[in-house]
Amino acid sequence: MKWIVFLFSSVLVVTGIAAQEDSRLDQLFSSFTTYSELPREVAYIHLNKSVFIKGEELGFKAYVMDKDTKKRSLETRNLYCIVTDSANRTLKSKMLLIEEGVGNGSFSLDSLFTTGTYTFRAYTNWMLNFSEPNYYEQTLEVIDPETDEYRPTADLGKFLDAQFLPEGGRAVAGLEAVYGVIIKYPSGHGVPNLKGSITDEAGQEITRFKVNQFGIGRFGLLLGKGKTYYARFENNEKEYRIPLPPAHPEGIALKLTDLKKDIGLSLEMVPGTGTPQDQPYQLSIHNGDEIKAFPISFAGDLKQLKVIPKTDLYKGMNIITLMDQNSRPLLERLYFNNNGLKFVETYQARSVIDSGQVLVTLEIPGVEAGTFNSLSLSVLPDNTGSYTHHHNFPSYTLLQPYLKGPIENAGYYFEDINARKRYDLDNLLITQGWSSYSWNTVLNHPPLYRFDFEKGISYTVRFNTRNSDDFYIYPTANNPSLMLKLKKGEVDFTVEEFYPQEGESLSISEISKKGGTRPPGGAVHFKPAGIPKYAPDFDISLPNRLEKSTTQIEFPPISFENLEKLQILDEVVVTKKKDATRMEKLKDRSNGQLDFFELDDPRRNQFLSNYLSGRGFIVSEALGQVSITARNPNSLNNATPIVYLDGILLTDFTLLYRFSLNAVDYIEINKSGIGSGIMGGGGVIKIFTDPRLQYAQGSGSLSFNEYEIPLTYGIQKRFYTPVYPSYNSPFFRKFGTVDWHPDVRADSDGQFRFQIKDYGLERIQVFVAGIVNSDTYALGSFSIMPGNNPANSQ
Repeated sequence: MKWIVFLFSSVLVVTGIAAQEDSRLDQLFSSFTTYSELPREVAYIHLNKSVFIKGEELGFKAYVMDKDTKKRSLETRNLYCIVTDSANRTLKSKMLLIEEGVGNGSFSLDSLFTTGTYTFRAYTNWMLNFSEPNYYEQTLEVIDPETDEYRPTADLGKFLDAQFLPEGGRAVAGLEAVYGVIIKYPSGHGVPNLKGSITDEAGQEITRFKVNQFGIGRFGLLLGKGKTYYARFENNEKEYRIPLPPAHPEGIALKLTDLKKDIGLSLEMVPGTGTPQDQPYQLSIHNGDEIKAFPISFAGDLKQLKVIPKTDLYKGMNIITLMDQNSRPLLERLYFNNNGLKFVETYQARSVIDSGQVLVTLEIPGVEAGTFNSLSLSVLPDNTGSYTHHHNFPSYTLLQPYLKGPIENAGYYFEDINARKRYDLDNLLITQGWSSYSWNTVLNHPPLYRFDFEKGISYTVRFNTRNSDDFYIYPTANNPSLMLKLKKGEVDFTVEEFYPQEGESLSISEISKKGGTRPPGGAVHFKPAGIPKYAPDFDISLPNRLEKSTTQIEFPPISFENLEKLQILDEVVVTKKKDATRMEKLKDRSNGQLDFFELDDPRRNQFLSNYLSGRGFIVSEALGQVSITARNPNSLNNATPIVYLDGILLTDFTLLYRFSLNAVDYIEINKSGIGSGIMGGGGVIKIFTDPRLQYAQGSGSLSFNEYEIPLTYGIQKRFYTPVYPSYNSPFFRKFGTVDWHPDVRADSDGQFRFQIKDYGLERIQVFVAGIVNSDTYALGSFSIMPGNNPANSQ
């Protein structure tokens, strides 16, 4: 639900008709409420690096946020991640499972890649409903030193793009104007620290300006009527003389002043046919979700001054728009309000070396162990040249979605925030012009609900013919088994929220009237069956700017053959360890005895009835009926055990008729019936199956149909780093990878613990993204000095 909020304060006096009685404001509120009715979500992806060597792994952690509340989005479970080349061809793609708003995965930068620039993009199906840039996009560089001597550096170009934009979007002759300045190379990167002057037609200097390290600045200018002004500056021995956009003879000029606890808005008019003095105007402030508005009248004074407390503004971005009586936007100004936003950048890291591993304990002041805490940590050599992201977590979710174009080094504005950075951010917003929200769209073309929040995959099974109404769906890693019964006249059934992993398939059995199972005769339709295409309306990514010294670094030949062998070997070891750990955990949770059935277990060739007979039960099978009783029951009144099949309580045992053990994973038998009440007098039997075991064993005839799933979730695998020829070379210090930890959670003491291999490095840099205490952005970096305790944070 969207709330209509009217802006009143002790310093804001509304004259004329009250806002709530003004039909124009009512119409604005109504249109905006319709436009913002559907909630938005934004995605941020933390990549472990921005510059890669061909053959490396690209690790990434996804954060999907509710754009309005600034908290994790708990709606979407499917995130689509793709990597495209310069021709927009998709080279890698993956559907990522999002749990509690986060998820992680990796891509192998294999033979499909060569030296060049690539784009990583991530989006949800829900984002396709909207025109705003809520998706994630970032460029990354890949270097193939064996086949190409070329090093990917941003083409800055010789000619400059210089823009001089009046605050609010309009300069009026006879009034003072503030101009935002942005001077860029063709690559989109700003020309740093350039100085220039503003002159009149005669060449007389009026004022001067200077841009910052991103090519951005501002200056004030009193505009004479009928005069033309020029911006003059030099770069690379070339002189530029660029005319400022001509001032309008009539209209309204806007100026915003930051007053620490308030903002001041100055609106000054030169009346004319387009902006008559006696007509009503309205000023609105919105953040894409909520809107505040009040009337503005110039009838008594051509200059209106409004002071608005920052407590009356939204936290984060505020889009301030002046409209005429027909709701036609005349001026727009963006302002970012830091009040209410929480960031953490202070880290205390302690490390010790043990058995070739650096064990790290990370403390963040104020972390509460019971809240949501999740960090992604990119571990790289000190002074690395391969981590040059333009964005960090807050800049991408709080700033980028509201702007039309890319932002150079946007993370700068959210690290160690001070008065200078707030001023630089405001200069950036002056140069952005209008926001990514189109008022024509807001007022006339609200988004249509065409694409769903996706929670897993759904599938529909349709039958042309069938011999039974009962079906059994085998469990997968993320989904329990199901038993479904079709009603009379039904020819299909649909299952929602299915979460299959890579390598898994859908297995279904038809249950006969005698309880036996056989393959069903049906076709399955999956939705989604592929990654949806997304053609964004905005270009929001900039190429990375590599250091010039990059081309002077010798790139040693790196063989990933041993790495691939190590990965395969480690996967086998990890799988065995996982199996052993799984067995131990199951045994710890069990109230009875567990029997695990390995692939080579000879018991797989027998029926369940034979197995249970050897475990103290009397089993009778005849004419499709099965009865099971305990030889030594705990209750004289009830000798029949409780039986579960893959978590489903069986009300009768016909499904177990001639039940083969060739698809059984393990069986738990609790003869005492502890925890099951009076119904457990005959004990409890829990049977867990895995149809893949039957398939792997090569059984003659399968009792189920196996359906290939066209789109599955990527499995979270261990991250591997290559073995470098030297851990002291300039190459490793600039481009090497030490480790990547995509999901480090706080323990019960509120501390984050992880370990990395000891490579003998004196100092290591760890780059952080994450969420702590459920609502605080983690960003920045800290250093680890292996063996020294403690390490200093940065």
